[in-house]
Amino acid sequence: MGTFRSVAAAAVLLAWSAGAQAQSLGDGAKAFKPFVVEHAGKALSGAKDLRAAIKAGDVKAAQAAWIKSRRGWEAIETVTAEVFPEFDKKVDPWPDAKQGYHAVEAALFAGKVNEVGAAIDRLVADIAAFEKKIGKTHFRPQALLNGVSKLAYEIGESKSKGGESPYAATSHIDMQENIEGLEACWKLVFEPTLKKRDAKLADLIHEKIEALEKLVAVDDIKKLDQRAVHVAGEELAALMQQAAPKLRLRTTKIEEEDEGEAKSK
Repeated sequence: MGTFRSVAAAAVLLAWSAGAQAQSLGDGAKAFKPFVVEHAGKALSGAKDLRAAIKAGDVKAAQAAWIKSRRGWEAIETVTAEVFPEFDKKVDPWPDAKQGYHAVEAALFAGKVNEVGAAIDRLVADIAAFEKKIGKTHFRPQALLNGVSKLAYEIGESKSKGGESPYAATSHIDMQENIEGLEACWKLVFEPTLKKRDAKLADLIHEKIEALEKLVAVDDIKKLDQRAVHVAGEELAALMQQAAPKLRLRTTKIEEEDEGEAKSK
């Protein structure tokens, strides 16, 4: 079983292990929302710290705050692109970013803090608006299944290559946070129901998530077994697609959408 690093994630694990199996998918989606709220708060807090550090001219603090904010955002990629595409395009476009995290990454990690002030003001405003939107949003199980399936595929297909945050050298951290969010969402929303309907498939997905989590638990992207992550991510996505009819949800279409979506990551 994975090791969660946040209060909300720990609560997710507790609910899952204490007998959440009796709940519906809708109940699970409601219970998953605090995880999203917590990590959106971390993204905003980090962005505000980033802005303050830039104004103070503190390069090291600014870089640390960028990473802190990214951790919060990457943990909720299960919902950002699928449920909030308008904010995903503002906060996390990639690779040719005109705004958001990657618009400031190269200059910030080259120590050129005088070049990023306006872009960071905009980043703070966009994440603040996103955080407010979450409170009014009802998460549908179908959207969450789409989100975890596409994210698993993306981790294998493109993130495993290690180029998402090259200037900050945190591409491995991006994947670690991605998988924490994916794991929390899957175990709380979908695993209890799937266990009742196809225990073998539920166990396979559980094992694959934990295997992928171990594969990305490196302290340097150069230590990542890219091929193994590539295979594991795509296999996990395929298993989640297989689970859809068991969950009485539509099968997520992934491959044909992946190329266009990868540009906004």
